[in-house]
Amino acid sequence: MKRAPERIVNTLPVPATLTAAAWLVVVLTLCELAFTAMRKELTPGLRVMLCAMVGLQLVLAQQAARRSAGAVLGLFAYEAMAVIAAIGARGPIVVRLLLAAAAITAIGLLAASLHAFPTPSISRGPIRRD
Repeated sequence: MKRAPERIVNTLPVPATLTAAAWLVVVLTLCELAFTAMRKELTPGLRVMLCAMVGLQLVLAQQAARRSAGAVLGLFAYEAMAVIAAIGARGPIVVRLLLAAAAITAIGLLAASLHAFPTPSISRGPIRRD
């Protein structure tokens, strides 16, 4: 029985745009966590759940820095939701504009980093050898 070939490790350096996007997401997430934790109009259980959901961005940012395509897709979704939340939120317009601008910047940096990810291969199913 033949062994499958070992997975080739991508030895190219991580692009600066991907590193910048990961750090921007970390800073943005920490600000969102602080803001969510200070909201007294929410019940404690809801605040904990919101902080847990927002905190998942930290895990996604770490995995995106390791070139995980799924993590980048998750960050695209989180940042798109942040833009929508900034538009529909109540509060000071300056804070909302900063949140939207940071999220749009993160989306742009992630999009600029997509070239560093390996091209996915689509399997044609099991190979039949008759």
